[in-house]
Amino acid sequence: MKINCIEISINDEELGCQVTFSENKSLGEAATEMSVQEIIDSTGEYLLIQRSYPDYEDENDYIYFETHNEEYVGELKDYEMVLSKKRFELRLRNGKIEVLINPTDKEYSVLKKILPILTNKTGKLIIND
Repeated sequence: MKINCIEISINDEELGCQVTFSENKSLGEAATEMSVQEIIDSTGEYLLIQRSYPDYEDENDYIYFETHNEEYVGELKDYEMVLSKKRFELRLRNGKIEVLINPTDKEYSVLKKILPILTNKTGKLIIND
């Protein structure tokens, strides 16, 4: 699967962190005046990767991914991520998701910082500068 990314969204908050690569820009305030179906239809192709931090010390992190394609969704267990200035790849046992990116220098710097936090050494992460 290949996604041509227009917008990169990066969040790191108290409950977890996530990165979303999307072919469309977020709707922002316009979403409040749209129907649920209009919002769903406007989403387009995307890849979301999310790590939920555990509530208690004896719990494990949960690393999840989803795409617009229901065949590519679920917990991340056996994977490899590869980041370069023009491309992000998520390699899974059952396929590969390739995202063409054109981040600003700031976005790329934040991606390089957040991906190790997001993966938490559960898979292989390769960053090519």
